[in-house]
Amino acid sequence: MKGRSGLKALGFYVPYVWRFAVLGRREPLIYGVALTDRCNLACRGCEVANTGRRSMNWEELVVAMQGAHRRGYRELYFSGGEPMLWRDGGRRLEDAVAAARRIGFFHVHVYTNGTVGLDTSADLVWVSMDGLPGTFELRRGDHFAQVEQAVRRGGHPKVAVIYVIDRNTADGFEPFLRWVRESRFPVIGVMFYFHTPYYGYDELYLDADERAPLIDRLLDCIRRGLPVLNSRAGLRALRSGDWPRRLPLASVVDVDGESVCCRASDEVCKDCGYAACTELAELQRLRPSAVRGILRYW
Repeated sequence: MKGRSGLKALGFYVPYVWRFAVLGRREPLIYGVALTDRCNLACRGCEVANTGRRSMNWEELVVAMQGAHRRGYRELYFSGGEPMLWRDGGRRLEDAVAAARRIGFFHVHVYTNGTVGLDTSADLVWVSMDGLPGTFELRRGDHFAQVEQAVRRGGHPKVAVIYVIDRNTADGFEPFLRWVRESRFPVIGVMFYFHTPYYGYDELYLDADERAPLIDRLLDCIRRGLPVLNSRAGLRALRSGDWPRRLPLASVVDVDGESVCCRASDEVCKDCGYAACTELAELQRLRPSAVRGILRYW
């Protein structure tokens, strides 16, 4: 945060933290926009992509962002499908990023599979990479080299990795973390999620008992200085299951409307592996490691 925008954000966050930490209010903060279901990949475990639903148009997008800002949301992310593929006439993702800033959002993030480059002025780009070659393909297909090159090309100054742990990728996260460190992969770190059964239970799903030792290994990776972005508090909450579902801090909108927290049904909340939620939950509780973690993104 720099200059006037930094002062404006500070002026927002100081009273915001007071209201939720001291007064216990749970007010909106993070707004997600799923611009399109279009995607150039067919990843295992994903049924959001290429559903045939139309993408959001420019007017719907601007109205949604303006409405969210009026209601108090100040952080925004774009997702998909693959948001880099979003089009409405001559408008592209970069037009949406610029509009979000004009409306007044403090930070804009983009979630991408990385195969079509990282050409965006968003504050942070999250790139999906679920392991090294041999593991990566089990979830996302034969695109590892393409994604690695996009990140190393230096197309964006601030990049982080999203790694989804499922039955096929669970053994690959420690070698991946060592590779990120030893190869000087230019990212700020790796955020780990667990495969969530959004569309019903499948062979990729790991239950709570299976997740627990993996979370313990992630905590050990943090102790060893490997580049894990999850906070200790967030991982412990994910392990115990002791965190509130349907967090009112966050909402997401797509062409069909708005949902609190995410677009999944309530039935899967108890098995949620979306670790960003535990980070937000522990941020609400002002856990020091969660607070330090969020500052790394911002």
